[in-house]
Amino acid sequence: MSTTSSTPEQLRRRREAAGRLEPMPCGHQDPLDCQAEACRETGPVVTEPADEASVFDPSDIVQLWADARSLYLTGEFPRYASPGWMALHPDDPRRLAAALAAAELWRKYGDEEALLAWFREASRARPSIADRRIRAELDQAAKPKPPHQLRATPGWPPIAIPGQPGRYLYARQEKAA
Repeated sequence: MSTTSSTPEQLRRRREAAGRLEPMPCGHQDPLDCQAEACRETGPVVTEPADEASVFDPSDIVQLWADARSLYLTGEFPRYASPGWMALHPDDPRRLAAALAAAELWRKYGDEEALLAWFREASRARPSIADRRIRAELDQAAKPKPPHQLRATPGWPPIAIPGQPGRYLYARQEKAA
C-alpha cells in the first residue's frame, strides 16, 4: 500500500472532514468552495475561544473517534506520552490520535526499548577472530609450512618446474615384471 494518497483520495478525505465543520458565514463548509466575490468580502470569521472543557463532548464517542481518526491521518498530534501530549485535555481527540499512532507502531515494531537495544547490540563492535584464539593456536598457524613436493601424475602431461625454465617433471612409468 502506498503511503501517499492520490489527489482524488485526498479531495474525498478533505470533503469528508469539511462536512464535520461548522458552516462559514457564506454558507460553505469548505474554504475551497468560497470562490465568489461575496464569499471573499465576508472575510474570516473570528470567534471567541471557547472553554476547553466545553469544546469536547466526552459522551459523543463517535465524534471523538472520527476527529481522532482524521487527526491520525493528518499527523497533527503530539507524540504519545510526551509533555505536549500530557498537556492536552483528557477528552482531546489528539490524545486518542497519539494513542492510535503508538498502538500502530507497537503492532508493527514491538517494544521500542527492545528494538533500540537490538540495534545497539547489532551495531556493537565485535572482537576479531584472532582475539578469540589462544596463543598456542596463533603460534602454530604462524609456523612456516614445508614446501610442497611436486609429483607428476600418470596419464597427465608433464609439469613445468617453477623457477627453472625448460625443466619438466614426468610421471614414472613402472614396468611390469
